[in-house]
Amino acid sequence: MKKNEINSTLRKFVKEHLSPTQDDIKFVSNIYQSFNELLGTQNCIQIGSYPRYTAIRPLHDLDILYIIGNWEQLKTIPENLLSNLARRFKQEYKNPTHYSITITVQTHSISFKYMNGENEVFAVDLVPSLVNSKNEFGLDTYYVPEIIKYQRGKKRLEYYQRIKEKHSQINWIKSDPRGYIEVASRLNSKNEDFRKSVKFVKGWKNYCKEQNENFKIKSFHIEQLITINYLNNSSIEIFDSVFVFFTKLKDDIKTPKIKDRADNTRYIDEYLNELTELEINLINEAVDSILIAFENINSETKLEDLINSGFYKRIRETEKFLFDQNIPTLIDESFVFEVDGFIEKYDGFRKYNASLKKSSGIVDTKNHISFKVVNNNTYCDLVKWKVQNDRNSEQPRGEITDYKTHQNPENTAYIGKHFAECYAVKNNICIAKDRVNVIVKK
Repeated sequence: MKKNEINSTLRKFVKEHLSPTQDDIKFVSNIYQSFNELLGTQNCIQIGSYPRYTAIRPLHDLDILYIIGNWEQLKTIPENLLSNLARRFKQEYKNPTHYSITITVQTHSISFKYMNGENEVFAVDLVPSLVNSKNEFGLDTYYVPEIIKYQRGKKRLEYYQRIKEKHSQINWIKSDPRGYIEVASRLNSKNEDFRKSVKFVKGWKNYCKEQNENFKIKSFHIEQLITINYLNNSSIEIFDSVFVFFTKLKDDIKTPKIKDRADNTRYIDEYLNELTELEINLINEAVDSILIAFENINSETKLEDLINSGFYKRIRETEKFLFDQNIPTLIDESFVFEVDGFIEKYDGFRKYNASLKKSSGIVDTKNHISFKVVNNNTYCDLVKWKVQNDRNSEQPRGEITDYKTHQNPENTAYIGKHFAECYAVKNNICIAKDRVNVIVKK
């Protein structure tokens, strides 16, 4: 598919399958407004992906910072503040939903669960915060309890449990939610593909997590990597953004490198240091799988299948793809580009060439094949060849070479199903490709 077609398809998919619906938005807005009515609009701040317009459906929860004072004056939560606040909610809160509410007080937060019977429909964590200083936009930054780093629900409960077992104190950390919201807002105003790109990749992340719980890249990390790409080029379109994100991700997860806006001694991606080799490899395999899916996208491709492409493990390091060379595949169907393989067989003193495509790719062993471009109106800058042997072969290969196959001609030493693929590359974009299937028999 051409880039404009892929861009259109991606935008439509994000809107129809990933973006919160109007009912979702109204539901969350009503809940947030109900907290404002009780606590005061000047005392509450939505944080997380929802106020940055990068949240995806389904919406499960919302974090709200409750400003209780100034850091220099308090540096801690006043005694009984949260328990008194919870009591006030039970007495005065006007629930804008038809769901029942359960309220749980922790030492540094209050959890509100909107319940349909025994099922949690939505949740809000109210987290106290203390005003610290101003960011470059003139907006307040805060000190917040360290629990804010952990995902609401199980992760935060586990954190509380660890603190309790070790009889230690919860640390306060610097936070700049207004700064992150402001950056996202400015990028969204310049280019709506920013939030669409973030949503698409977050959707991919969630699909991967559903398939394997050891898939541990974080949504906020994803968003900040894409933010950096748009800060570098605010006019980038959704396909280019997604392609750049995925082709860089293997390097981006090698070590933490994105400094926290509020504290330049910390990194928002410092969790990478805790990932095991298995977990890193799993992310890399997911990257390969979706990029392979993008290389093969066409007008019949269902985006649900592409974003849910899963994991791909390369047989050996020799197996390469165009995206390894940062070459996107954007096929223009109007071009004519055909390749074929020709059998070079010696029978006594006679040598003859036979088209592999005309023989359904079947060739016997102890033979040779010369692969050639037979029809080409692309005016490309370069042709590249890939030879991939049967995955069960002693030498599966998969290398990509310029102008001709690595062995020219190729020998038919290994029995199995192989292929040779050729790419027409112009301006570092694959605009056409063709394949010759090879079936080697005795």
